[in-house]
Amino acid sequence: MNVEAGPAESVSAVGSTPNLIQRVILVFTSPGKLGEAMRTASPWFWTLAIVAIISAILLILVPADVFRQTMEAQAAGRQQAQGQPDPETMLMIARYGGAAAALLVTFIGAFVAAGALYLAFNVMFGQDTTYRQHLSAYAHVAWISLLGFIVVLPIWISKGDMTTQLGFGLLLADAPSSFVGHLMNSIKLFGLWGSVALGAVEAGLSGGRITLGKGIGVVLGLYFVLALFSAAFPTLFGG
Repeated sequence: MNVEAGPAESVSAVGSTPNLIQRVILVFTSPGKLGEAMRTASPWFWTLAIVAIISAILLILVPADVFRQTMEAQAAGRQQAQGQPDPETMLMIARYGGAAAALLVTFIGAFVAAGALYLAFNVMFGQDTTYRQHLSAYAHVAWISLLGFIVVLPIWISKGDMTTQLGFGLLLADAPSSFVGHLMNSIKLFGLWGSVALGAVEAGLSGGRITLGKGIGVVLGLYFVLALFSAAFPTLFGG
């Protein structure tokens, strides 16, 4: 994968404002050049909306038995609350509620991430990029997360467990119980790939003011901070 920002004239190979398909291809092949192209245009809504819609549809298409087995595993050892809906109702809520949540969380996550990127690059490093440009950068890199979701789906179906993640947690023999275990479970392969790509996009957006290494380093730093918080919550509250 070519993550170099590259010279300005390299953008002309795909045009000053590449279309959606061209931009998605650049996310995977040359995110630095994508960042250069997005200095003049920062599309984000449909780029992100398509990711959210596909994710929601894929969740709905997950076989009911996989949802049921995951719910039963999570409920094992817990006392059933009185007045709780019957299992089939809970299954329907989980499937369609999860799909609706995927739509909502995709957008909320993008808004929050763009704010974090703005603070990191504009406030800390004096960048002149806009919030919309950071939002557009994150929206495009979300396609890498979508690919990770598509890859993990067959694993969910084969194992009957929707909690499996493609990360360092796979190295653990049992479910994580310590902070280190939860931290390993929080660091995901596609998350690392997406962070590197996002850092390259940010370097391209900067017009040469931010080096490739600094762009990737900043985004990876933000990713590891998020992983630390993700690991701290189940460690403290037994999630």
